[in-house]
Parts: sequence; structure tokens; C-alpha cells
Amino acid sequence: MKTTISTCPTCLEKIPARLFEREGRVYLSKTCASHGETEALVADDASLHWNAGPEGSKGCCSLNHSCTLIFEITERCNLTCPTCFTASSPEQSWMMPLAELEAKLDRLIAAGKGAADMIQLSGGEPTVHPELVDMVELAFAKGIRKVYVNTNGIRLARDVELVRRLAAVDGGRDRLQFYLQLDGFEERTHQLIRGAKGLSPVKRQAIHNLGEHGLFALPVMTVTRGVNLEEIGAVVRMVVEHHPRMNTVILQPAFYAGRYDNDRSAQRLTLSEVAREVARQTNGMFSPEDFGPIPCSHPSCFALAVGLVRDGKVIPVSRYFPKFSTWKDPAVAPTIERFTDRMPQHMLEALAEDNLLDELLDLLSQGDDTASWADYRSFVLVGIKPFMDAHTYDQDRVDRCCVHVVDRSGAPVSLCEYNTLRRPRGLL
Repeated sequence: MKTTISTCPTCLEKIPARLFEREGRVYLSKTCASHGETEALVADDASLHWNAGPEGSKGCCSLNHSCTLIFEITERCNLTCPTCFTASSPEQSWMMPLAELEAKLDRLIAAGKGAADMIQLSGGEPTVHPELVDMVELAFAKGIRKVYVNTNGIRLARDVELVRRLAAVDGGRDRLQFYLQLDGFEERTHQLIRGAKGLSPVKRQAIHNLGEHGLFALPVMTVTRGVNLEEIGAVVRMVVEHHPRMNTVILQPAFYAGRYDNDRSAQRLTLSEVAREVARQTNGMFSPEDFGPIPCSHPSCFALAVGLVRDGKVIPVSRYFPKFSTWKDPAVAPTIERFTDRMPQHMLEALAEDNLLDELLDLLSQGDDTASWADYRSFVLVGIKPFMDAHTYDQDRVDRCCVHVVDRSGAPVSLCEYNTLRRPRGLL
């Protein structure tokens, strides 16, 4: 299908690689002079793998834009998850000072990164940081439009005063949201993925506390074969049941970095399989074909399905979005270009037919400061985000990445590149 640059999973040296299709599945193969040949499954259904972007599309990196800037503000965490790609734990102590965050924000804004769709405060567990509220206030004072807190929800469930303070900073303006780690509801799931017991009621309490204070939880599910793959449908249905207080869920197939390792890399969970499981476990709420790429990043870095919620029922509308194979057509290209890098991350490219399309285009014609983003609450979004590791590393995808982690020097780096090459032992 193509040649690219990848990495040796053993020594992490960059080496030539080839992406190819075999019996309807897509694989990445490479040979290291020191460690031999390796092969990894990239997609178990070639029809849901998109190999390249539209002609002329440069991606966010070359345009000096980031859809998401991630600041890892601590290495400390109140869990020690076996799947953690940063290897955080209660034994870690590093905390980013508020002054350091301000200096990094100032440098990034001066370099043209102030137009990022959002920043994420991550870790470790950012809610254990004593200056978290101050950091959120600082970001808004610097003109950042959206702040997301990546959290396991434990402190949000137990410390209502912290939730109240964060809600006061947001002031009901829907600028602050929470990427809530929610891997399912079974006790076994949390024991295997998070190394802890009794987390399911904690997650529900966190959702309740946020909702009571007018804040939104966005569930993020780390999906692992043999552990919680069968719980995808339950998580998606929970989002629909909580609509419009919830309208987005992100499904992340587990990848092998930090503490998480799996020698059976050829059997990894892929984007295409997760899409099929969403369809199967929700009785066809969406079909696999309803999932498609978004214009701003590499097409295989994210797949999105969008539904319109009416009277508790989900009407899939993303099936009316132009298919990737048509994006270069003269009749379609202007629409794709209009949406590229234009829509806030929490809504992405939700398109429908007829009057819905007109309504969304009208919203897009407004400025980010004047658009009524509450109108988007009529929709529900299911996103699939397959991060890369040393087995699946593809330089083409890194070059078009729009999710950047800010390293210790303050430079934005593709999260997949950072995890694979700059953080081989897990920590920041």
C-alpha cells in the first residue's frame, strides 16, 4: 500500500517499513539490522483503513496549529494502572509549578499556538495537583478557549469542594470539560486495567458531581481485548442516556507503551474492529461505515460517527458526510477545506443532510467567540482514537499529527512520537 518510516520495537531506531494488505487486513512490516523482522496488525478490515490525505492537505503540524496541546502537569497519580503509558504512580512526586505552565503557555502563544482548539491538563492524575484550579484560571486568562482535564475521577467523586471551585472558574460557559477515564462497569475490568477495586461507583459519583455543578464529563474508554471489549455498547448507551449532559465518548484501543506490554502485537485491537463492535453491541445504532476520518489529521488517526438525538433515539447522520475517497473531487473539496481545522474539537465534523447540514454550516460561519455551541448538544459523537506505539509507528501519521504533548523544554511534540521515542521508560 505504501512505504514509510517506522521504529524497531527493541532498539527504537527509525527504519524503513512497508504497509501492505493481506487477506483484507492491513499490516506494517519492517526489518532492523540488529533485531530482525517484525510485523504488526494495523487494521483488521482494510476498508476502514485510510492511507493518505487529500492532495494539498498539509496537516496541522506544517500549518503550525495544534487541535490539542497536552500539558502533563504531574507524574503523581492516585492509581498505578497496569496499562499506563506514562508509568505514573503514588510514588512519583514531580509537579509542574504554576509559573512553569505560564511560561510555556506564553512561549506557545507567542509562537502562534494560541489558536489551538483546546489544551488538556494531564499527568499522572492532574486533580492531585494543588494548583489545578489556578492553572485552569490561568489558561482562560491567556485566552485559551477550551480546557480539558484528563482524570480518573477519583478526587472528583470524593472532593465536592474541588468540583465547586472548578465550576466557579468555568462560570457556566462550557469552557471546562473532563476527559473521564471510564473503561466499563465490571469489577474485573477495573482490577485488570486500573489495578484497583470498587471504581465503578466512583466513576458514577464523579459524573454525578460534575453534572450537579454544570460541568461535562467526556468518557474515554481504554479498550482491551479479553478484558472490556464486550462493554463498549454499555458505555455508548450510558452516554446516550445522559444526553445532552454527555454527548461524546472516545474509544481508545490499548497500545503498548509505558508499563503496558503485550508480546502478541499482531493480535492487537484495531480501529476497524472497535467500529464493528460499536455496531454489534448497540444493535446497529451506528454501522461500521458510519465511522470516517476527520479532515485535519492523518485519516487513520481518528474515526468519528455522529448521530442526531431525537426523543431518546439516535439517528446516524455521519453516513451522509462525503466519503474519504471523494474528498479530492472538485464538488466536495471546498466543503472539506472549509471544515479542515475549523470546528471545535468537542464537536469535530458533525455533518448531516438537508437542513441539518445548513444549520451546521451556519454555525461554522460564525466566529468561535459568537457561535452558540450549545446548539451542538443535539448530537452524540462516538470517536475511535488508535494511538501508535513502537510496533505500529508510522512517520506519515506523525507528520500530520494534531495532538501534541508539550515536553519539558516547552516544545509541542506528536503524542505518539513522544511516547514511542522520547518516553521509552514511561515518565515525562
